[in-house]
Amino acid sequence: MSQELTTEERLEQLRELIASARAMPMSASCVVNRAEVLKVIDEITATLPGELAEARTVIEQQSTKVADGEAEAAQIIASAHQHALQQATHSAQVKVAEEHAAKIVADAEHEAEALRREVDVFIDSRMAGFESVLAKTSSQVRTARKRLAERNSVEPDERRQRATELPTLDD
Repeated sequence: MSQELTTEERLEQLRELIASARAMPMSASCVVNRAEVLKVIDEITATLPGELAEARTVIEQQSTKVADGEAEAAQIIASAHQHALQQATHSAQVKVAEEHAAKIVADAEHEAEALRREVDVFIDSRMAGFESVLAKTSSQVRTARKRLAERNSVEPDERRQRATELPTLDD
């Protein structure tokens, strides 16, 4: 069961090979096993394109998620803006409706007051008419009573004469 090494692990292995290489006396140079170093470099070269492709895929996925997040944020902002406009429109409609209702109520109260005054004038005129008829009737009743009282104190011949003089209710 061979374990796949990452590029970082293979680079660390290459570093170890170079670090443990035999040093040349009186020089900064060293002797390394050419086959081992080339083998590690080939393994790094072989795995690097796969890891780069994987990294590119991760970056693309991340970019897609960022774009999706930005699109969703824009949609949320647009929705919130639309909701705010609807609320403002609704609020304006409510205000207009309240103003219209207040005008209707004021007009109805004004009309009711005018009708009350009209009814009061009508009732007053009818009552004045009744008062006039009542006054006339009362006057006729007084006159009739007065004549009745006089008749009781007057002779029978005079009674006949006064009976013809009595006013009628039509007078």
